[in-house]
Amino acid sequence: MKKDEQKYTQGFTLIEVLISVIIITIITLVSTNILQSSLTIRESTFKSLDEVKKFNLASSIIRRDLRQSLNVPMRSFYGEDYDATFLSIEGSRSMIFSSLVESGTLQNSLVKRIEYFYENGSFYRRQYFSDNPYMEEDYFEFILFDNFDELNLSFSDGNEWSNYWPKDPITSGKIPRLIRINLSSNNKSLEWIVSPNIENVYEQ
Repeated sequence: MKKDEQKYTQGFTLIEVLISVIIITIITLVSTNILQSSLTIRESTFKSLDEVKKFNLASSIIRRDLRQSLNVPMRSFYGEDYDATFLSIEGSRSMIFSSLVESGTLQNSLVKRIEYFYENGSFYRRQYFSDNPYMEEDYFEFILFDNFDELNLSFSDGNEWSNYWPKDPITSGKIPRLIRINLSSNNKSLEWIVSPNIENVYEQ
């Protein structure tokens, strides 16, 4: 009889089992929350890094295009001369100009027509295969940024800003002294101010 009682006292009571289950459950919940929080922070960090990388790459492309822009005449797809060496029609939310772009081969001209424009929440860069293309589809393009509500372009002649270019016959043979690009949405805003460093006037 004493032997049976001794075996019985070596086991766990129901209360001890319940307490153990509760403790394990609490530890599991805490560990799960910590892991979930760590994964969320990790995902947010990677997303922020990707956005910074994307911004830096886009900034380099925009600044390179504008700083290597050329003050030369442009023609339409029908061969008609534009009365501008840099063109941004009022209300168009786009700008067109010629720029030096490395093509990777000496057989093609380095001078290309570049167009930046906003469409359906996205900011595009379009590059034509020549400086004065005759075919409208003679280009390739890619999106620099998306999910933005508005694009604002403004141009300075050194004295005042305007939301179109050229401002008048005098500026039709000039590249803007400063170009401001602003992308905005409800929760974020991006802005660049670039100086093309071209002071000469194209004489027609």
